[in-house]
Amino acid sequence: MDIGNENGDTSFTNNLVGVAGVGSAVFFQQLRPFSYHDWRSIKRFLSSECPLIRAYGAIRFDATANISPEWKAFASFYFMVPQVEFDELEGSSMLAITIAWDNALSWTWDEAIHSLETTMQQIASVVIKLKKEASGESILSKTHVPNKTHWDLAVKKALQEINTSSSELVKVVLARSSRILTATNIDPIAWLASLQVEGEDAYQFCLQPPNGPAFVGNTPERLFHRKWLSISSDALAATRARGESRALDLQIEHDLLSSPKDHLEFTVVRENIQNKLESVCDRVVVEPKKTVRKLPRIQHLYAQLTGNLRREDDEFEILSSLHPTPAVCGLPKEAARLFISETEMFDRGMYAGPVGWFGGGESEFAVGIRSALVVMDSGALIYAGAGIVEGSNPSSEWDELELKTSQCTKLLQLEVPRQSKVENLEIIY
Repeated sequence: MDIGNENGDTSFTNNLVGVAGVGSAVFFQQLRPFSYHDWRSIKRFLSSECPLIRAYGAIRFDATANISPEWKAFASFYFMVPQVEFDELEGSSMLAITIAWDNALSWTWDEAIHSLETTMQQIASVVIKLKKEASGESILSKTHVPNKTHWDLAVKKALQEINTSSSELVKVVLARSSRILTATNIDPIAWLASLQVEGEDAYQFCLQPPNGPAFVGNTPERLFHRKWLSISSDALAATRARGESRALDLQIEHDLLSSPKDHLEFTVVRENIQNKLESVCDRVVVEPKKTVRKLPRIQHLYAQLTGNLRREDDEFEILSSLHPTPAVCGLPKEAARLFISETEMFDRGMYAGPVGWFGGGESEFAVGIRSALVVMDSGALIYAGAGIVEGSNPSSEWDELELKTSQCTKLLQLEVPRQSKVENLEIIY
């Protein structure tokens, strides 16, 4: 796409702030782990000359774990270039279509056009349905895996492992899956819109493969953003609630900054990300080194790291090495991953995995936390995790899970549209 100015120069100056896409011009999905070959296959369809053609998608938290039935539609990874998309820019908006074909793969131009026409016919009915149907939501039941008793046992087991002199485990992040059953089906698009109220300084996303559930989230954590060779990443760890008054909020902030346990949890994350960036960057700057990042309900310890990649091909290396960070897995990574696989009794799926997009000269991924899986006729699975380090308390960590999931459970009880039966809705980001 070329946008020309009055002098005939072509440039793209408006930043893209939101995308709604339906259908897939081309998609990439496999049961095996995401590889360099897969990354190259995606990049083949992208170009810096067409900056708005992007492949959106997500990767599993643990590609070596068995895929449970609710996550089957996503496979090990799922990326797609939307057929039809509405792009919200800083100063304007745009409706665009993308057509991809490859005769070598037996996907001809005619087949691509026919697929596009089918998608266009669906869009008109989608708009009508979303306008007509609206209903309130009520939560009928909520079930946690693990429950409070088993959570306490898992945290104590982690602490015992961390405190064993022969163990290399320093930190492990344990998660919880909460199944919410509602009186009516949840519309993931309406839920996404509600999350935008909570989404100041965060990423809202909804990814839904054809005939599959919707992965919806409101994550404050950036895995990385690359523009040409420039790259940045966030270290985000340790959690406190916001105070009801300014004085109380500042006291909570001071407690967070001065807590030895939270300092340890945060430092592990920051130093690990810094080491990973230094392996592919000429120079890495950490600024600020430690501050508090405030969200509507929560505040975290935070640092930003920036650097310059030596080669653009290092993008795949940084994606595969940064994920999973100690903020969602632990340290050392492999020891923490094994502990999680032996302890957690549910499939994280795309929760805590990379979610975002690849572009021609730019890419950006967030960490898929503060998220849920919306399943037709089955309510939703809401996920949250807590970092366990020396000094952690099982009950305090359980309270942290409740705090993190509160934005989802409270929004479900607001007035939201019912599920409209939309087929092949791919992504809203």
